[in-house]
Amino acid sequence: GASKPVWRVLGMEAEGEKKGRRRRCSAVGKDVAADLNGRIPLYKSDWLTTDGRHCRRSGVFKIASASLFSYISSILPAIVIGNILDDQTDGQLGLPEVLISTGGMGVVWALVGGQPLCIIGVTMPVAIFTSVCYKLAEALDAPFLPWLGWVCIFSGLMHIALAIFGAVHFVNKTTAFSCEIFGFFISVTYIWDALVALLDPIITGKDLDFDGTYPPGTNDTVAYDELYKTQQRGAAFTNLALAGGTYVLCMAFHRAQRWRLFTPGVRVLLADYAAALSLGVLTALSYIPVVDDAIGDKRLDVPDDNGLNPSFDRSWPVDLSAGAEDPAAELIVESASNATAAALEEPLVLEAWQIAASILPALMLTALFFFDHNVSSKLAQDPKFHLQKPSAYHWDFSVLGLEVLLVGLFGVPPGNGLIPQAPLHTRALATVELQERASGSGHKETFHSVVETRWSNLIQSTAVLCSVFALPAIAVIPQGCLDGVFLFLGMAGFDGNELWERMWLMITQPSLRARELRFMGADTRYSRVQLYTAIQLAFVVLVFVLAKLPYIAVAFPLLIAVLIPCRIYWLPRLFTPAELDALDPPEPPPDSAREPEPMSPRAEPARPSPWPDGAAEGGGLHLGGSSTLSEAHQAL
Repeated sequence: GASKPVWRVLGMEAEGEKKGRRRRCSAVGKDVAADLNGRIPLYKSDWLTTDGRHCRRSGVFKIASASLFSYISSILPAIVIGNILDDQTDGQLGLPEVLISTGGMGVVWALVGGQPLCIIGVTMPVAIFTSVCYKLAEALDAPFLPWLGWVCIFSGLMHIALAIFGAVHFVNKTTAFSCEIFGFFISVTYIWDALVALLDPIITGKDLDFDGTYPPGTNDTVAYDELYKTQQRGAAFTNLALAGGTYVLCMAFHRAQRWRLFTPGVRVLLADYAAALSLGVLTALSYIPVVDDAIGDKRLDVPDDNGLNPSFDRSWPVDLSAGAEDPAAELIVESASNATAAALEEPLVLEAWQIAASILPALMLTALFFFDHNVSSKLAQDPKFHLQKPSAYHWDFSVLGLEVLLVGLFGVPPGNGLIPQAPLHTRALATVELQERASGSGHKETFHSVVETRWSNLIQSTAVLCSVFALPAIAVIPQGCLDGVFLFLGMAGFDGNELWERMWLMITQPSLRARELRFMGADTRYSRVQLYTAIQLAFVVLVFVLAKLPYIAVAFPLLIAVLIPCRIYWLPRLFTPAELDALDPPEPPPDSAREPEPMSPRAEPARPSPWPDGAAEGGGLHLGGSSTLSEAHQAL
């Protein structure tokens, strides 16, 4: 029925009113206090209701499905990032640290974060940043874990200071120009890493040479080497086939709601559990004897030990005092081919000037998280989802700062909001409807009735944290299946990204271009669309290349942060206001009033879409559909 938004029911003020009150008080700390005043009265409803007022069975089903695929979309990248860090840091950081950071930070976020829909974890840019910090620590002769701890401590304090002094308002300046570039970069990174892992052994012969100990009784070592290469090449091709199968099946289930097969309830269930089903099916197929023999040992590489144990023998708290010895001294010596007694006797010691030098990479990390986390949070609260509860950007950034500070004390990598996992999570909690576009050229998605809860984030984060006790179960997954899910995450990230659509329009036959797209209106010449698209793609290439360069990669967050002033000051010199309004339309800032009209379960959202006839809107970032699971179970 016609009911008021949840904060009206509870006597709360809308965010627009909250913003007006902010301006009437001093700036320092008041934004954080205003966020708390907006969210604390809703805290109980975050746990006890599914629609802000009641706990409905349909909402419980949504929480279950959202928790499962959020877990899958978090645990699989965490495994890859853990293996990358283990290789890049010579075993000082690995999968246990990544799981504990992702799970632990997620649990804290679900409990005390302002906007619990945002998924927290260690990202690929953080893996790049941490790898560069390891190289910098080597160059400075600083012990890595204590030095990284100080980087996190300084960065955490910077986060809190920015939140207290209201700097998070700058997130209002992020427009589609910046978000499209960053989302495109994340998707390209996922796809690149998957393709490199799959094709490197086939094209370059990487990791095909035998470097172990020959079995007893081996007489012809040359023949044994050739046999080993043949087996490894066969395993590489088998994993490539499994990756392709996983990707195709994920995409097929992902679009199950568009099928004509089965009943609507079955199609909803297939879409909801697309990633889980695909991973399970292909993992099961990999145990067919012929396939299993071909794969060999090319399954996920996880530590042999279960439990809350670090990657090497050390205590979880890291000694950060000046003069502290490197906790990884023995590990370094054991892994060094030219270890000497002198190296054993003189481990690296943390010095005061090295602590001071960690401020610079701390600034880089803060710049990365300021953009990455706030964009992730903004996408999770996109107006198309029609959320009923207010945002809390300042409080959330201060909570993130506290978490970054704490992970530095325990020697684990920091995490922040995940893209595309954060908007995926919100979408999974929404009721999704497919409607045919007015042009007849396909369907658009509309969202309503999002279950704004803390349970799904808490459940998936707890599951990630508990995965340290179930590493043997994770080890059954073939490497190819993991790479297939990475390909799917990358390609799913392009859905709804206008940069992706305009990139393809640049090479599309002119007479076949989609004239109904908003940026193809009468006020914008297509040559201007091409120029705008080329500028965005150039930024994607620059960020991607910079992130891959040794040492210099530590500065790639600055290039990402530069996107905002480029949009504000540089683009208006190249494009007219009318062209920019068409290519990069202004949005209501996150702090402005967001008070959607009440909707019936089958009604169109009252808030007008910025897209004509819904064109190109919201193919959306998603692992699967998210229509009400109660309908699915009733249909079944």
